[in-house]
Amino acid sequence: MKRLILLIYLTHFMSCAQNDNITLPPQSEMVSMNDANVKYGTRYGQQYFANGNKEPYTGWLCARYDNGELEAVQQFKNGVGNGIWINYNPDGSKDSQGTYVNNKTEGPAKLFYEDGSVKAEGKYIHLKRKVGWWTFYDRDGNIVSKRYFTR
Repeated sequence: MKRLILLIYLTHFMSCAQNDNITLPPQSEMVSMNDANVKYGTRYGQQYFANGNKEPYTGWLCARYDNGELEAVQQFKNGVGNGIWINYNPDGSKDSQGTYVNNKTEGPAKLFYEDGSVKAEGKYIHLKRKVGWWTFYDRDGNIVSKRYFTR
């Protein structure tokens, strides 16, 4: 039974960690952070609502740089950050990606060089605090170092 639970956990972790090709919805289906209201003091700290809506927002919220490029996209369920987040550089290249769990940046994450190659990968806990083994790469994909982070 323990092996089965471990296998399920590792399969889930690896599928999340390897998911670089996240399919975003069309930008017309995303709601801008400027078009969302925030209610503070909720169970998970804050909850998002699309302007004019009384129901908590479920879908993708986005922010943009002044040049129009995406700055960030974040997945929300019932107004709470749950799912994928992706941060972008002003030129449109991906900077980092990971997962939200109840408004906290937790779980597998990757950091990227401007050319799209992986700079580092590991796991976050408690609002982008590195935990466990992190692997750092050079621009050619060679491992430069591995480091273990504790809580």
